[in-house]
Amino acid sequence: PLLNEIAENILEEYSGEFLEYQEIVNEKKSEAKKIKEDDDEEEEEEETEEVQVDVDGTIESTLDLPDPPKRPVFDSRHSIDELNTMLSDTASHFNSNDWKIHANAAKFERELDEKYGIFRPFITEHPEVEQFIKGVQRRYAMGYFSPFRQGSGPISTTSSVVLLFMLQRQKLGMEFMILISLFLLVGLQPWALVAIVALGHHQLNRRKIKALGTMKSNIPNVEPYYKGMTDDQKKEMLTKPVGSPLTADDKLNAYDVVLIGTGPSTLYTAALLSRAGRKVIVLSSREDASGCANLSSADHKTNKIPFDLEDSNASNLKTLQEELAPALCTNADLQGGVRFAQIGSNVDGYAFEILSIPGMGGAYGKEQIPFVIGASIDQLAEDAANCLGDGLSTAFGSDSQSLQYAATCKAMNGSSFSYYLTKIFPENSKSFLDSGHYENATVRPTQPFLDKTFPLNPHLRSLFAGIGMKHEDIKPSQTSMGAHITNVSAALSGEGMHYPIGGPRALCHALASVVEQYGGRIATEVGAKEFVFEDVKEAASSKKDPDAPRCTGIKLGDNRTIKVAKPVVEKGKEGEGAIICMDGFIYTFLHLMPGEIRDKYKVPRGLPVLTESRPVIKFLFAVKGSAEELNVTGADYYRLPSAALPEDEVGEGGLITCGEIGGSGYDEDESPKDTTHRGKTSKKDEKEDEEKEVKEEDAQDVTGIEESKKTKQKVKFNTGSSWIHISFPSAKDPSFSTCYGNNVTTCVVTIEADDDFVTLFETKPRLFAIHPEKLVKGDKMTGECSRLLERVMKDLAETFPQVTGKILASEIRGPYRRGLTHNPERFAAKGIRADTPYPGLYVGGADLTVNSFSDSIVGGWLAANAVMGYSVIDHQYLEKSITSDLAQFLEEPYELEEDLAVPYYDPPEPAAEGTNDDN
Repeated sequence: PLLNEIAENILEEYSGEFLEYQEIVNEKKSEAKKIKEDDDEEEEEEETEEVQVDVDGTIESTLDLPDPPKRPVFDSRHSIDELNTMLSDTASHFNSNDWKIHANAAKFERELDEKYGIFRPFITEHPEVEQFIKGVQRRYAMGYFSPFRQGSGPISTTSSVVLLFMLQRQKLGMEFMILISLFLLVGLQPWALVAIVALGHHQLNRRKIKALGTMKSNIPNVEPYYKGMTDDQKKEMLTKPVGSPLTADDKLNAYDVVLIGTGPSTLYTAALLSRAGRKVIVLSSREDASGCANLSSADHKTNKIPFDLEDSNASNLKTLQEELAPALCTNADLQGGVRFAQIGSNVDGYAFEILSIPGMGGAYGKEQIPFVIGASIDQLAEDAANCLGDGLSTAFGSDSQSLQYAATCKAMNGSSFSYYLTKIFPENSKSFLDSGHYENATVRPTQPFLDKTFPLNPHLRSLFAGIGMKHEDIKPSQTSMGAHITNVSAALSGEGMHYPIGGPRALCHALASVVEQYGGRIATEVGAKEFVFEDVKEAASSKKDPDAPRCTGIKLGDNRTIKVAKPVVEKGKEGEGAIICMDGFIYTFLHLMPGEIRDKYKVPRGLPVLTESRPVIKFLFAVKGSAEELNVTGADYYRLPSAALPEDEVGEGGLITCGEIGGSGYDEDESPKDTTHRGKTSKKDEKEDEEKEVKEEDAQDVTGIEESKKTKQKVKFNTGSSWIHISFPSAKDPSFSTCYGNNVTTCVVTIEADDDFVTLFETKPRLFAIHPEKLVKGDKMTGECSRLLERVMKDLAETFPQVTGKILASEIRGPYRRGLTHNPERFAAKGIRADTPYPGLYVGGADLTVNSFSDSIVGGWLAANAVMGYSVIDHQYLEKSITSDLAQFLEEPYELEEDLAVPYYDPPEPAAEGTNDDN
């Protein structure tokens, strides 16, 4: 009623105002009519049009009228009736409960529009979807979808920490340790862990298929260096050295990687980096970057024959070829036309080594029995049973200690590659990596392990001591067990040894061609003088231990300087150049490192406690006749006095005390008073070899650090007893007769250098000074050198009588450095890594692994990966490395054909009966 009364009042008030306004309008019209003189019809029509009322009640007029009254809400009786009707309906609606239903329905409709928008029709037609969505919403509100666990964990925090510690001690992988920690300590839900794993897997896969650094995602392949050559031209190519001397026109500052070294491992590293987008220059101090040598004193035919100075026997051929393929591959062949042949023949069991160990196979001190190592490990076990008192293999099983020992070494060597990978990983990542038992073995000597394995058989101890360390004259008591395991596993793998067809020069020609086709350079006869570093004043800081400066180049012997360029990594972004020394840590830090830099900053951790291996001298002999005529095989002959039969002692109660293997001699660490296998050959030699004083300044030039008193012992090569290695490289190469004929056989004899030619200094580290002037003065041998050559030739004739009187020419090369000795300290030193304390300076080669052909290739591979910046994640979890990336991004060969780098014909297998059995 109140609303109705208000509406009536509004209507009455509006009606009164409108009537008053209408009267005013009428008066105005009358006045207008009086004023106008012309009252014709046309004028009347115009007057009637002067005032108009719109349909909405608004009055428009051309006359001078006041504003019309504002039209209210209730302007008629009809509007009041509508109000009464609405009020009546509303009252009846709210007097019942229907309004609540309608209100909820309207709210639900509005919420559906807000939640689902354009998907509302689909949700309406499928109510089960709506129910599912509501269920998810309820779970979310209750915390079901929170990434963090609600409430306490499955075990307490203390128990979680203990569990994680136990798992870490069990060498559980880092990725599993992280996930377990997130679940137990952080409290992530299982679904959140799955999401993290999926996201991480996605990111890792993206990195796996991405080319790193300077490497391109589509790497063009190269032509084989022998393309278009005839067989005669291929043969002629093998007579030429790898690389050429530097000239005045060479642009020395155009390269972003400088490699210092010689041999296949150096060129392999250069080829990998070249394919990865780096521009590489190799600096070799020799005339031939392959490490081979030609006789300069021989006739015009013989002087073209290369002599292998690098001992290129390859073990584990399948793995080696997988490593070499990304570096060698051309558009015609996956291996660049290079092949390997197994050393030996079916008749001799593919024998590749002959070990002569004093006392082994006979009584102590008596004449030794040479032991042949071939491809068949069963044959070795049989020989050990027949000659050394080992057990036999029967149909009921095997009690052969040799087979058991070989299997143990092989199992332990299985983790060697993981251990070597740690040499390019950050040190703090080692706790998350599993390098197995091999790492523990590397820091322990070999003798205790042999004593426990063969306590009752000293002959087997000597045999495996010789197999485990034949490349160097050190006793098992001072040999790293890791190096021993690697050598035993390589020799007794059951595959035998293989040799590159055409020799290492053919292999290196293929690698050098890759480097040069990618814009690199192989420079020979280059003498490196010292490294060049950035301005020390700029690099130094106010710290107590300032950061070492970056190595930016190298100064050559002719005083020219090579500055490494900065490679372009990405558009507008530059990387850093690198210098890699493949000649070992001693040469890198004590010969090429400027003294003021080394003294002010640092050397790698552990280097001062290490020892350099005694340098070796190589004797090259051209022997008249083919290998078949001379009855020599490809098996290398080693005399190993450091593996000499130990003298066991029987104590009270029959307790056996194992004697020292190789105990008849002494090492540099021991007193020289005892008789030595390196002892003087005669009183005449003793008088001629009286110790000579070495000038203080010469010693300082060699070591560059403060050195102590020179050692007083005298080491001499003794015919018939000193360490010696005799090889016939031409007998290993099936292409030799095809390329060079059947008139000459090459022979290389290696001995450890006498004190006449090297001097040991008791410095930190212990190292040798080399005196090449004592070998040759001008074009003639010195007296010491001539006498040494006579003793070596006598030893060669006693060992291989068939060469007597058939030596056409001979030369002496060396002394050559061999890097670090294989003692446990070498493997325990934390600074023996591919990267160094000096940014931009790297070390590669055999010093990172073991001194053998295959392992030096691995050392070069490590250096290449370090330069390219591959991380722990790349190697451990993505299996991503420089070789895997090259295999992924390198164009595959499209002209596969059997056009090999070296022409040869498979020789017929010799008859089972003949001179080989007699030999």
